[in-house]
Amino acid sequence: MDKMRMMWKQRMGQRAVRCSALLSLLAVFLILSACGRQENEEETLIMRAENAKAVSGEAPALALVLASRDGAENEELIKSFRETAKEQGAELLVRLPDVSEEEAREARELAGSFVLCEVDPIEYQMLLLNELVAEEADVIVIHPNHSEALEPVLAAARAVGIRICAFGQEVGEESCDIYTTAGEAPQAAAGLLQAEE
Repeated sequence: MDKMRMMWKQRMGQRAVRCSALLSLLAVFLILSACGRQENEEETLIMRAENAKAVSGEAPALALVLASRDGAENEELIKSFRETAKEQGAELLVRLPDVSEEEAREARELAGSFVLCEVDPIEYQMLLLNELVAEEADVIVIHPNHSEALEPVLAAARAVGIRICAFGQEVGEESCDIYTTAGEAPQAAAGLLQAEE
């Protein structure tokens, strides 16, 4: 009987060793396959990001920020910029602050100190500029409602590589790449877009 017990224990021991070896091999296989999947998933994610970047990078973004929602020249300017964007293969982003032409004119006439929270035409344009920076516009063309108040925001946009064209109200040299007239702004924007390439 002792012999039988010993043989049985030997068999059980051998089975335990085999099971242990099989479990170890299975664990190693699962770990290796998980690593391979993780690397493949990371490669897939990287490829997707690169493809998305390439697709979005095909068309540069040209942004137009006007002074008011009801400006007399708004319609004609937007039409000219649509044509320019189409010629340049760019996407046009038009932003109109929710202020009247009269409010925008009053803001442009402010001199000296001012409180931003009480000056909606200026604050609206600051918010719109920040949105366009976040959207990674390539070129921003703006009719500033106040040159001094907008200079820091425009300079910050330039600091991250956005080209700035101002018209209608001069801003400092550090705040824009080019200052021009409303009529020549579309051509100036086209030149800035070409410089981006």
